[in-house]
Amino acid sequence: MSADRPGAPSSGVRIMHGRRGHPTALVMGEDGTETCLHSLYDPIHEADSFVAGPVDAAVLVFLGTGLGYHLPRSLANNPHVSRVILVERYPELAELAAARLAQGWSGRIDVVTLPSAGRFPPDPEELDAAALYVVPHPPSVRAHPAWYDHYRILLATVGRTNSATDRPHAAGRPFTILVPFEAYYVQRECIHGLESLGHRVVVLDCRGREGDEASLFGEALRGERPDLVLSVNMRGLDRRGVAAEMLRRLGIPLALWFVDSPEFILYGEALPPADGCHVFLWEKSYLPAVAAQGYRVSYLPLAADVGLAKAARVDERFSAGLSFVGNSLVSGFLARLAVKFPVTPQVMAFAGEAVERIIAARGDQLRLVDQLVAEGARFLPDDDARLFFRAYLLHSATSAYRTRLLGQLLPLGLTFFGDPDGWRKVFGSTIDARPDVNYFRETPAVYASSAVNVNATSLQMPHTVNQRVFDVPLCGGFLLTDRQGALDELFAENEVALYDGISDVAETARFYLERKGLRREIAERARCRVLGEHTYGHRMQKVIAEIFGRPV
Repeated sequence: MSADRPGAPSSGVRIMHGRRGHPTALVMGEDGTETCLHSLYDPIHEADSFVAGPVDAAVLVFLGTGLGYHLPRSLANNPHVSRVILVERYPELAELAAARLAQGWSGRIDVVTLPSAGRFPPDPEELDAAALYVVPHPPSVRAHPAWYDHYRILLATVGRTNSATDRPHAAGRPFTILVPFEAYYVQRECIHGLESLGHRVVVLDCRGREGDEASLFGEALRGERPDLVLSVNMRGLDRRGVAAEMLRRLGIPLALWFVDSPEFILYGEALPPADGCHVFLWEKSYLPAVAAQGYRVSYLPLAADVGLAKAARVDERFSAGLSFVGNSLVSGFLARLAVKFPVTPQVMAFAGEAVERIIAARGDQLRLVDQLVAEGARFLPDDDARLFFRAYLLHSATSAYRTRLLGQLLPLGLTFFGDPDGWRKVFGSTIDARPDVNYFRETPAVYASSAVNVNATSLQMPHTVNQRVFDVPLCGGFLLTDRQGALDELFAENEVALYDGISDVAETARFYLERKGLRREIAERARCRVLGEHTYGHRMQKVIAEIFGRPV
């Protein structure tokens, strides 16, 4: 082994002893930083977290071995296993791990390690992904993620035929759809929508497992052959694109539904392969940019989950003449964005002027924001700073727009639900600001118990509408919302009540507050429209039709 400086590896491994005398290993990772593969204090105890529990596979594959502390105990938990494959980048570590394993076990051991020439050694023979269980060694994988990604993908797909060719989609047959789940926005609603259509939903629980998504996908695909994977905002997919490549090799379509700006979500992410991936966007304005990346794209607006109606009851606790449910946006989100670009008096003065121009350009604001970021490029050192500055402008403009709008309604007795401390900072301590409400259990009651529910659309959405436009009428409430282009596509003129901007909102709200009968008629017509055309069942029906070419 060679070393560029004493005591540190350059391309090999250095074995050293920790504080309790147990050997550990230091390697140089692919990013040029040194990584210790085991605890310097107690690698034996640390190995407990890497040990595989009882599994139903015939073959255990150790993805990275380190010095192999966790190998014997993994086999002790699985006495039925007769074959082990050690996938280890460093031949020295693979040899030591194999020797440790052979001391108390007589089964077959295959070693896959880095040869003297070439980046990847030949794949092991006689493998079938369905019979394998992969046991990752996280420190090894973190040190050389690209090398181990190759084997993650191989081990999840080896011996498998292409789903698209070996499982024809019979007309009318329910699909099996895998949904990565993090209790994230609209994920539950999508699951409910798919189930309402009669499809089988496999929920891949990713909660608390950030960074482990590739392993979760590999294990899920070992036992399931879904017809489709649906991810909201890329949630549940790993940042390196490993899970997406597994799906591509297996011929399993991937549907991505973006319900926020895709440019910010995709920051730092590996783009999924364009073949086999269909992107759905809640806002039309982003369609051209995503299509330019080679993806099939479709417009898919938000909708309502019919299950919300169960909690839509008139409740005195939530009674209000005029209500707004939402956050003040002063709790720190903008400050977190601002640390990503230079914050100088010159930059902030430019941002303040830009916010005024964005608010004035509602309906065409994304084109203007592009122009403003280009103008501000002289203040911004790189693409990262420009991306975060763009987000800062849009969210600052949304905050200012919402604050000014709601300020016009205070004389009419506006009641706030959610973020009471934030709203009091904005409007003073005398306002009626009530605690946060649970979206599934309490918000429907707020909608049903308020005479007029006010909506203010985020400025990252020039055309489309937010979920409240569907939820309020579903729950029997009356909605007053700002004019958006999508409303003409989604509702008839007599099914919505609109205001035309900050200067118009108070007069319009007063008009409807005085006309209970008219409110009831509009709300009922809107409710019928939502149930007939705008539920998550309808949206999932479109996803299935777009991907498989047939209605459900």
